[in-house]
Amino acid sequence: MAARPCRAGVLNAEPGGGRASGAAQRRRLDPATGELLPTWDQALDAIGDHDEPFHVARFGARFDAQGVLAGSRDASRCVGYLTKYLTKHLGDCHQATPGPQAAHAEHLVQALRHEPCSARCANWLRYGIQPQNARPGLRPGHCRGKAHRREHLGYAGRRVLVSRKWSGKTLADHRADRKQWLLATLGIPDTDPSRYTWEPVTPGDPDHMPPAQRLLHVVADRQHWHAALTEARRRANSPPELSATAA
Repeated sequence: MAARPCRAGVLNAEPGGGRASGAAQRRRLDPATGELLPTWDQALDAIGDHDEPFHVARFGARFDAQGVLAGSRDASRCVGYLTKYLTKHLGDCHQATPGPQAAHAEHLVQALRHEPCSARCANWLRYGIQPQNARPGLRPGHCRGKAHRREHLGYAGRRVLVSRKWSGKTLADHRADRKQWLLATLGIPDTDPSRYTWEPVTPGDPDHMPPAQRLLHVVADRQHWHAALTEARRRANSPPELSATAA
């Protein structure tokens, strides 16, 4: 969106709003001039064919897009590579050393604090635009979106497309598939979930454990599951033990 920063302030509701319905109820005022701010939809409609974006990011000449087919030779390697980086925080690649690196990282954080991160970001008030689904009290520079956090470094969206757009499955479906694959690999029958009743543990329960002890149990369970999965994979990939001599 082609826009330039203007005077920022706290977003105030239009006086006399009451319980009136319609667009007028949702309009907000510029705290400096008292004028009605254009809504998000109005700002989008005002973009013309000759307007240029304020920021542009382009792929370089060495960008190499390749498709990955299930069951192909490189499928497992590519999926593992993607999963490795999808679970990382963008700000955890390395620790900035004191000096120029730390100053540059702090400069990025402060700059991203005042840049819009989404249609609902309060920083659109700096550009004289009412954010989408605006509410009274919005202040530029105080958005709680992920993009403004140090560990995200300006990136708040999904790193890949929503799963149901390319696989036709939701995250719950993928978790169910993963569970079925894991049970089949370990050779464990799938039990009926209705056999169990889940309820929160309170400090007064006899089996309640302090947080440190619960953490140790979780770590031990994870290590046990990882060892069992590794052994199941080894057995599945190893050739059968056949003897060349008669029994």
